Amino acid sequence: MTYILFFFLLGCASSWLVIQVLLSCGVGQSGEAAPQHHHTHTGIIPRIGGVGIISGFGLTYLLCFLLLDEGDNQSLMHYAVFGGAAGAFLMGFVDDFKPLGAKVKLLAQVIIALLAHHCGLSIERVGIPFTDILLETQMLSVPLTVLWFVAIMNLINLIDGLDGLAGGIGIMLMLLLAYLGYEKGVAFSLILSLGMIGAIFGFLFHNFPPARVYMGDSGAYAIGYVIAALSLLNSEKGAVVAALLAPTLALALPIIDVSFAMLRRGLRGLPLFRPDQGHIHHRLIRSGFSRRKTVLVLYGCTLVAVVGGLMLYAERGRYLPIFLGFTFVIVLYVLRGQNVSAASIQGFFADSVQARQDTRNALNLRDWFVLEAARADCGQHLWSDYHFILKKMGFCRAELKVNGEARSFFLPGAAAPESDELWCATVVLHAADDAELTLYAEKANFSESQIALVMDLAAEAWVKAAAKWKALYGTPLSFDVAAKEPEDYRAQKVRNLYRPTY
Repeated sequence: MTYILFFFLLGCASSWLVIQVLLSCGVGQSGEAAPQHHHTHTGIIPRIGGVGIISGFGLTYLLCFLLLDEGDNQSLMHYAVFGGAAGAFLMGFVDDFKPLGAKVKLLAQVIIALLAHHCGLSIERVGIPFTDILLETQMLSVPLTVLWFVAIMNLINLIDGLDGLAGGIGIMLMLLLAYLGYEKGVAFSLILSLGMIGAIFGFLFHNFPPARVYMGDSGAYAIGYVIAALSLLNSEKGAVVAALLAPTLALALPIIDVSFAMLRRGLRGLPLFRPDQGHIHHRLIRSGFSRRKTVLVLYGCTLVAVVGGLMLYAERGRYLPIFLGFTFVIVLYVLRGQNVSAASIQGFFADSVQARQDTRNALNLRDWFVLEAARADCGQHLWSDYHFILKKMGFCRAELKVNGEARSFFLPGAAAPESDELWCATVVLHAADDAELTLYAEKANFSESQIALVMDLAAEAWVKAAAKWKALYGTPLSFDVAAKEPEDYRAQKVRNLYRPTY
């Protein structure tokens, strides 16, 4: 018990201290916050929490060499646990300050996973649950291992959308891994799990709502890698049994959330990894929950899933059917009164398929408008381009306010703003110098879900264009602002070819 408390406090204190020192020195707090249309915070919150997390975890790792026998902690496999975590951290740290792009990050993750497989952290056998049958997976060992590492790293990163959420879920997963390490007698895994629990706790002192710091991609990828690596370390001779299935079940909530998000985007014709506000925590906040209560509710759901993971491991899964039955009853209770039926599901899919063309059109118009921000000679002309794409998206009226000034347009014959025939929404564009956009569209042309998506894409277009303008010219985008004179012949030629769409 003394050792458990020691490693927890060591990771917690070092993580908290490193982050506190970085905050005191102003690291990550200078410059401009990168505009993010789907983020609701307006200040500059440094993404340096991962530095504290990897520091606490790294200090615990170093102590393993002093407390454990050489045969227990100095194999190539054990080196790969921290080496891979450090690599995942560095990849995320670079991406936090200079975005690498999805393809580059995926390639880096695959390389990290391949190195982990080479060092012995691999899936060599698949155990069939509740039996003693083991299936050899020599031909599939590499792709299964890569898929496991890449999936867990990205899963933790994708759920990091609310203060304290990813950190809390990470702690619960580490508690499960610590228990599995203790039960299987894997001291190395137990110690590192305790160290990571402490490191995340130290980070949460700065991150629990309202957050002073974010873990960033660096912290999320590092936590995800450690979860994946320790799960394999706990497995018996590379066999995927309860040691691997239990963490998977414990991650049920984020797995379901991310799966539905990707299905939702695919059906609507959106990029699968495009951020949106349709995740579970967004829905809870819109239903009236505070951010703190939303995090606590999701902690509770994850804790239930962790209990299910323990039941899967204990007594060879004897109690798991009881847990699954109890969970099914809860799901039925939650869905009670939600008007979920075969007809409603069929209608949802039909509506989504019909909306795909509208979505693709809106995405193309958005991307074209953002490109025009680099060619426009003034804010007024860019507004002309903007109300052109709004009309093409299907809006009949719009009003945009920027720095107290307003511009509007309406189509001839359009219904009055207060008409019941129109959809209407006002969006405050925090990421575009607090601009405010009001949009109107005829209800006959859009379903409720369709108009919400198209309005979101229209707002995102102005935010991205404003960000591009500010990056090019260093001044906020407004109606009366003029672009700087071109610095070379090529830029002047592009400017000469620009024609605003009145």
